[in-house]
Amino acid sequence: MGLKRCTALPPEEFRESVFGRRYLHTPAQDLAEDFADLFSPQGLEDLISGGLRTSSLRLVRDGVEGDITRGCIPESGDAPGTAPFPSTDGIRAGLKAGQTLIVRSLHRFHAPIRRFAHELAAELGHPVKVNAFVTPPNSQGVDLHFDVQDVLVLQIAGAKRWLLRTPPLPDPLAAHAWFDVSAQRRKELQDASQPLADLVLRAGDSLYLPRGTMHSPMTQNELSIHLTVAVSRTTRHDLLTELVRRAVDDDWLRVGVETDQLVACPDLARRTLREAGERLAALGRDISTDEVLWAVRKSAFHEQTPEPVPVLPVDDDACADGVHRLRTGVYFHTACVKDDVQLSVGGRRVRLPAAVLPFLEGLRRDPVVDLTGLGAALGESNARKVAAVLVDIGLLLPPSVSARPTGRPDGARAPSGVVPRRESDPDN
Repeated sequence: MGLKRCTALPPEEFRESVFGRRYLHTPAQDLAEDFADLFSPQGLEDLISGGLRTSSLRLVRDGVEGDITRGCIPESGDAPGTAPFPSTDGIRAGLKAGQTLIVRSLHRFHAPIRRFAHELAAELGHPVKVNAFVTPPNSQGVDLHFDVQDVLVLQIAGAKRWLLRTPPLPDPLAAHAWFDVSAQRRKELQDASQPLADLVLRAGDSLYLPRGTMHSPMTQNELSIHLTVAVSRTTRHDLLTELVRRAVDDDWLRVGVETDQLVACPDLARRTLREAGERLAALGRDISTDEVLWAVRKSAFHEQTPEPVPVLPVDDDACADGVHRLRTGVYFHTACVKDDVQLSVGGRRVRLPAAVLPFLEGLRRDPVVDLTGLGAALGESNARKVAAVLVDIGLLLPPSVSARPTGRPDGARAPSGVVPRRESDPDN
């Protein structure tokens, strides 16, 4: 499991006593295993020379962005503005000059880290992103700052010193991002924090920082490689934002206001704001919490993509037999609509017979299933059609895809009978 790799505490104890509350440094000798299977110096070399574009890379020193396209040769045939393939000569020169190399969004394309990110997100209940930082000796990518995400640092190679200070602002949001506020505000926040710790992470160590914890990482006499695992917490503010979005159906709230009148009459302005708040509170009392929570969750996880699906077409018959598996990292929602069940997977929706609901809910308990129960509820023919749709919508992965025939012959007609009705998602 993801948490067991990062801390010596039992996962439940970490969530209850550490997560969002205090920093935690765990030396390598206290962890059950190292991180060599997730990332390594050789893995870094393979990624950079294996087809990444410069859009996935950055060079930074002392907070100043370097030119990652230095020495790059454009690829003929690329559309204008396409990020080029990196120049390894240019990256080596940047590291030699003291710049930190950042490899962005490893959870998107590096399979071991993608699996790890999915595990961790499932355990913590919040989306996870992973970047790699490569810092040469006696260098610093970014000076003292805080992040608006909780952070797990996994030291892959070398060592790095971390100066920590207390959070000057409890639970900062994206609007408080350090580099988006003025220099004067950054100085005020820095002055409001207190020294917390001075520690060195060595290969195999981990460090957890709640969002808002100020930190200043720097190398000493050796190159450092570490993974930064960013956990974006869903907040009460996110719930409120979704509630405001749904308030568009309130006729009173849609009426225009004359700001000149509100400025001239503070009492009128206060009454208007108070009534707006009361109407929002009434909406919060009456609205379906299930729908609000699904919308918030869908928005939170929209950048954390599930595991890849086979890109080649899969014949419907290939979806019918054997053991299926819930796609790792996929989130879905079910709602009863008239005599059907509406299934939402990411930004896609489909209407299915109500008899499919127990099968879908069973996926939350056991992600590996066969279609016996579905066949008993719908009949074999209709179960095949539903299974094909669940694969097509990206919820399930079919069994033995590589051994099955791909595609349907040209001109073949869609099956008749119980045909699920696909819908577009109005939120997308």
